[in-house]
Parts: sequence; structure tokens; C-alpha cells
Amino acid sequence: IDVNKDGSQGYYSVFYVLAKSPYQKLEDLKGKNLGLVDPNSTSGNNMPRFKMNQMGVDPDAFFKQVIFTGSHENAVLALAQGTVDVAANWWNADDDSNLTRMLNKNMVKSSDGTPLKKEDFRIIVKSDIIINSPYAYLSDLPDDMKAAIKKAFLEMAEKDAEGFKKLSDGKNLPWQPNTNADYEQTSEMIKFV
Repeated sequence: IDVNKDGSQGYYSVFYVLAKSPYQKLEDLKGKNLGLVDPNSTSGNNMPRFKMNQMGVDPDAFFKQVIFTGSHENAVLALAQGTVDVAANWWNADDDSNLTRMLNKNMVKSSDGTPLKKEDFRIIVKSDIIINSPYAYLSDLPDDMKAAIKKAFLEMAEKDAEGFKKLSDGKNLPWQPNTNADYEQTSEMIKFV
């Protein structure tokens, strides 16, 4: 599994609102517009719906509109420009999220064209961790081949540091082993969806 630079093995789904808004918690948004990303997005649709279900919120009944924005970037822009009142997105860490990457590229502006800053947004809901996708091999491969594949992954950062850096854009720690049990919550979310 990929391991983030902070040692974590996943990312989160968050709900952003504008910091100037009165919304402090999800319950404050009854009858407002929710921006989701895409029906196939884990952090932009599936986990938000799973999290709202855990909170006892049916988004289609709770919100005035649930809008698919088409991309994580469009969800941030829809919030910034007032098309939606709350938007789902992915978040790795306080300094690494879709929002921070967009802000670093000066991509986020209000409806009047004013550039926005990180302080202009507030997270009101954060999901449990969404575990990173695994690297896997077919279970019917010969055992020695499975062992060789696993060994190559686990030793790559040390034995081919430059190659590993290219694969992770220099952002990750070495791969770590994981098991099917690590994906139990993801399985529950998929069953829900």
C-alpha cells in the first residue's frame, strides 16, 4: 500500500463551507445546496453519502439540491462562487488537499474574481480515513512469484530510490504490506453504496 509522507495510509472526505458563512455543522445546511463530485468518486460522493447515512442524514431529502459538479476542482469552484453552500472533496492533511493545491495555483476565486485563501474555507465534516488503494496480484500466481512481487515492492525505496521517487512524485514513504482486513470499512462503504 502507498504510505503518505506523514505515515498515514489513506485520505479523507471533507465537507467545506465558506468561512464567512453561518454554517458550523451539517445540520445547519438543511434546505441548502450540496455539491458532490461525481457518482463514481469515493471522496466526492460515496464516502460523503456513507458519512451522512451514519449521521442520520438522507441527502436527497435534507438538501434543496444535490448537484454533481463533475470534478473535485469544480466542487471547490461551485462553493467559492456560491453555486453550492457546501461541497465534498478529498483531503490528505492540513497542507495537502485538493483545495490547497488549487489555492497554490491561484485557481480559486469568488464570484467577483477576488482570489480566495485557505482561511476563506472551513471544514465542517471529516470522514473516517479512506484507505489508499492496494497493489495486488492474482491469488492463483505461483507462491514464489507472489513472494518476489511483494519483495520487489517492499525493497524498491531502498534498492531503487530514484525509481521509487518517480513513482510517488517524491511524496510517499516506502510501501508497506497490508491485508484484506485493512479494507473492512471500505467494504462496508461499498456495500452501502
